[in-house]
Amino acid sequence: MAQYRLADQARAEALDGAAQAAAAAGNHAAVVGDDYIRITVFLAAVLFLVGIGSTFKLPTVRYVLICVGAVLLLLATALILRQPGIPT
Repeated sequence: MAQYRLADQARAEALDGAAQAAAAAGNHAAVVGDDYIRITVFLAAVLFLVGIGSTFKLPTVRYVLICVGAVLLLLATALILRQPGIPT
């Protein structure tokens, strides 16, 4: 029934769609930001493990810490490569 149609209904629906798209873009940006923080923590852990490994006298402990650091470095590298590119 045309007489019961609100005058600005189409405009309201368009604005609602734009708001939902902006919210989805914001949620995606938050996820990407969280991923970058996770990568930073992994890289800091690599630096810590390799740095602390050089203080131990036993070579076995040194090699284990270096190997764990190398695995974390590979994981961080894989996560970096999965990140989206620079937005245009």
